[in-house]
Amino acid sequence: MNEPSVFGQEQGTMPLQNQHTLSDGQIIKHRDIHNAYGALQHRATNQGLYNRDKKSKRPFVLSRSFFIGSQKFGAFWTGDNVASTHEVQGSLY
Repeated sequence: MNEPSVFGQEQGTMPLQNQHTLSDGQIIKHRDIHNAYGALQHRATNQGLYNRDKKSKRPFVLSRSFFIGSQKFGAFWTGDNVASTHEVQGSLY
């Protein structure tokens, strides 16, 4: 799992008031960048492995978190999804 989580929160995996301060002093809400955080970590891991191997091998990086463009840097694990009627029933009705 490569995304920050605080379990046991009523609002999901992260309190809604969590925020980040950027290097220029701008404050942004975590919920607005949650998936981007994991995607940037995914990309950095891919590039680090690629550089470690002197660009001679293509790295295999498996991630649970993804964002637009993440497919360029590795594969995604969707093991939390269950193909059962119970899991999809809420979205169908």
